[in-house]
Amino acid sequence: MKIGIISSGIDTLALFQFLTRYDNEYLVYCDQTSFPYWEKSLDFALNNIEKTGEFLTKKWAEIIIVDPIYELALKYSDKKFWFKNLPLFQEYLHKFAFKHSLVGKIWILSDFWSSWKVQGFLEKEEKDYKPTEDQSSIKKFSYPFHYWVKSASSRVANINDLWVHNPYLIRTMKNDLRYFKDAYVDTILPMHYHYFRMQRAIKSFFNFHKIRFHDFLVVEECFNNLVEKSDWIYWVNVRINQSWEFLTRNKQLMWLMQRGKSVEVKIEEV
Repeated sequence: MKIGIISSGIDTLALFQFLTRYDNEYLVYCDQTSFPYWEKSLDFALNNIEKTGEFLTKKWAEIIIVDPIYELALKYSDKKFWFKNLPLFQEYLHKFAFKHSLVGKIWILSDFWSSWKVQGFLEKEEKDYKPTEDQSSIKKFSYPFHYWVKSASSRVANINDLWVHNPYLIRTMKNDLRYFKDAYVDTILPMHYHYFRMQRAIKSFFNFHKIRFHDFLVVEECFNNLVEKSDWIYWVNVRINQSWEFLTRNKQLMWLMQRGKSVEVKIEEV
């Protein structure tokens, strides 16, 4: 299967933590000229995603993956996005985040520029959700869900630039997490896939029986549910509209995409 991935840097490419285990053709477009999307307006990001989606579709991408915030924005946008978007985060949201919420209190982990719009998208999304029998039997369960939104100090850019085990980055992340621990939220919703690179620090900070963060294993299960099995050969073709050197400097990402240096990744400037 040909799967397109749109990234403004290496944010969405965090998905290669598990994508390499599946024999698909991945057509990656790094919009480095507009990097980073999360510091631009949502309309600016969507306009660029529309142009990039058109480019990938012409290259025969059957479905396209974007970051969670943009996936929801595409769904509820007034613009006509004609390319087929993979509803990976929506699957994650309904099958796990909403379904396993303990008391209906959800924290949105996002950057400053998109956090103020995320809640509106989620409120529309939960209209298609019906609480489980267990949730309905809990007197303290809040439905419609209650949302906590706070711009994270541990911005996606920091996770891009720093080693994920960097003590400064971990302390900054835990400082953000403390706010929601005190607010007694029960579920964490990351609105960028790159936050999953910090999943070890996030999960170790919380008691899973009280506050739940569904990690990359869950995202992979959602991907498995949505993508048909095929006999394609694993292959990665990266298009980038600026210098490709920043990508090759990220040794861990390149090692992942190359399946341990056993596959050559094709990188082209466009």
